Amino acid sequence: ACLLFPMRNALLYRSATQSALRDPLTGAGNRIAMDQTLSREIEVARRHKQPLSLLMLDIDHFKQVNDTYGHSSGDEVLKAISLAIKGQLRNIDRVFRYGGEEFLIVLSNTGRESAALIGERLRQAAHDLIYPILDHPLELTVSLGCSTLLPAESADSLLRRADAALYVAKREGRNRLAMAS
Repeated sequence: ACLLFPMRNALLYRSATQSALRDPLTGAGNRIAMDQTLSREIEVARRHKQPLSLLMLDIDHFKQVNDTYGHSSGDEVLKAISLAIKGQLRNIDRVFRYGGEEFLIVLSNTGRESAALIGERLRQAAHDLIYPILDHPLELTVSLGCSTLLPAESADSLLRRADAALYVAKREGRNRLAMAS
C-alpha cells in the first residue's frame, strides 16, 4: 500500500511527459521532441561516423481538402498519412509533425541513396491511400525533400536543405521526391 501513490505518481508523470512531446492529433512527435531528437541524432551520427538523413514531407493541395470537405475530414487525412508514414519506417526512425500538413522524418544511420528509396516508398504509400470522404474517394499525393548530414553541419542547416529540396519537388510538379545538393 505504501508504494501505490508513488507508483501512480510516476505513471502520471510519465504520461504527462509523453503527452508534452506528442502532437495530439497524429500521435507523431511535436516540434519540441523534434528539436531534442535531431540534436541527439546528429551527435550520435558524428560520434559513430554514421550517416543521418531527413525527409520533409508535405501533403499536396491539402488546403483544398479542408476547404471542400471540412476540417474534421482534413484531420482524418492527417491521421491516415501519419499512420501510413509510420508503417513504412523502421522502429529507430522518428516522425514529427513539423507544421500543419508537413511531417519531418529522421532516418538514423541512413545515407543519401537509402533515404531516397525510403522517401519514394513513403510517397507511394501515401499515394495508394484511399480516403472515403463524403462517399467520394479522395486521392492525395505528397511531395518530399531529402537532405543528408554534411560534416560539421548544424541542425538548422540540415533542416533548411530538406525544406529547400521540398520546394524544388513542389516546383517540379508535386508528387515527387527531390534531393538536397
